[in-house]
Amino acid sequence: MLKVSHIDTFYDNVQALFDVSIEVGDEEIVAVIGSNGAGKSTLMNSIVGAVEVRHGTREFNGQNISKLKAHDCARKGIVQVPEGREIFSKMTVRENLEMGSYCIKRNAKEMNDKLGQMYYLFPKLKERAKQKAGTLSGGEQQMVAIARGLMADPKLLMCDEPSLGLAPVIVDDMFDIFQRVNKEMHIPILLVEQNAFMALDISNRCYVLENGHMIAEGDSKDLARQDTIRKAYLGG
Repeated sequence: MLKVSHIDTFYDNVQALFDVSIEVGDEEIVAVIGSNGAGKSTLMNSIVGAVEVRHGTREFNGQNISKLKAHDCARKGIVQVPEGREIFSKMTVRENLEMGSYCIKRNAKEMNDKLGQMYYLFPKLKERAKQKAGTLSGGEQQMVAIARGLMADPKLLMCDEPSLGLAPVIVDDMFDIFQRVNKEMHIPILLVEQNAFMALDISNRCYVLENGHMIAEGDSKDLARQDTIRKAYLGG
């Protein structure tokens, strides 16, 4: 599905990623973990061409997307749920979700059907459909951001720090939804997450990023058992 090979990413003359490679297969959940400032968000933005990648290649469904801009990647089906949610706070919940369909041509019935699918996944959003998104709780705003991404019919859903600032019980619900989206909608997910325990728990495979370098990768359950990973990211 996604193959990123040996990329070097820069902010002006400062290098942020060094020879980073990552793959996501069909219907996988793949996690990227690492401490704050490791380069996780930079990796997400590199994949969609939102930052400068000077070396390396990016392929999606066998097509080279290295030269594509972020909006072109979105049209290809690579949908990113950004860190910090970035919802349209002055628009209603429904209007936010409809914005997720910007690149999709839908008639009124198709739009209502898709909205119904989102309300089934996120019942609270149905209750809040006419409410301004900026007045929602942090967890509800994150639901809006994820549902808005799903409205674009992604072939790959990329989620950047979805648990950031949320209460543990809300985080549990959020990760349950990721598993449902993956299993029921057959959408592969690339999950960048500082909550290593949760990320390893729901993912098939995991990459560990440190100071812009990929230092480990493998089956998530195997990584969770490694002493160095446990001590560095799992608190023991």
